[in-house]
Amino acid sequence: MITKAHDGLVGALNILFSKSNIGKVALSEVTVEQWRSVQSIVLANEGTLKSEDGRLMGRLDLLVADMDENGISKGWIVADLKTGNPPKQKLNEKVSRQLRFYRDLLKENNPDHPPVHAEGWYSSNQTIHRAEGPSVLADALEAWEGMRPSPTPLESTPGEMQCGFCEWKAWCPSWWVARRDGLLSPGAMFRDEVVSTIRFDPESGAALFQRMPPVGVDGELAASDHRFGAILRDQALTQMQELIESGHEGPIFLGSARVDGKIVHMGDWCEVLPWTPLLKSIRE
Repeated sequence: MITKAHDGLVGALNILFSKSNIGKVALSEVTVEQWRSVQSIVLANEGTLKSEDGRLMGRLDLLVADMDENGISKGWIVADLKTGNPPKQKLNEKVSRQLRFYRDLLKENNPDHPPVHAEGWYSSNQTIHRAEGPSVLADALEAWEGMRPSPTPLESTPGEMQCGFCEWKAWCPSWWVARRDGLLSPGAMFRDEVVSTIRFDPESGAALFQRMPPVGVDGELAASDHRFGAILRDQALTQMQELIESGHEGPIFLGSARVDGKIVHMGDWCEVLPWTPLLKSIRE
């Protein structure tokens, strides 16, 4: 696991070095001047992108300057680091749509932007694949509109594909039941949880949570002996602080917590929400 992570890091750095016109160089031989040159082209990393109306959000890995052969910036590159298998010919539609989504949000937020294109950087073989095509924001907004609450919930169809990036888990009991029944894997690096709070320090962001497994199929929960620590930062910390200040004492949904041994880490990429299963409309 460590070797794979190390190889991925080296692969990603080699791609970044190539973008700075330094070329491929052994990491042990990188000079301070070279590293500063590489850093100078990184415009943002792990940046959160939001649409003007606040309905769409994405998180890009890297925004780097697109340098010409003379070291002059000619535009921006939205780069997404990929650790999976690289495409044999071109990006599949799902990955292309994801990259173009980041590209289009960035362009919407920066009307005076230079030329912008999006790339998938595959660290395993150090290849770069550009995402070409029209804007996807209109389709994304249409999908958002289709997710508005309705009088009755949609029929649940839990599965790895359906639940992988679902934004409604804090209100849907079915995925948690599917996890209990072994129909969904917990996830290796990023994991969703339903918990109760044992301890929380709003200053440091340190917390101790207790997993709350489902009882039945309608969102009821039970206590368990499974406890784990967490470090909350940025958006996750703010959401947790607001939740506690509101007087919430019930179970909590943790979305996309990054697992690191016995500790999970939560930040801008996460959600901390009240566990509120919706079995029917609560509107008047």
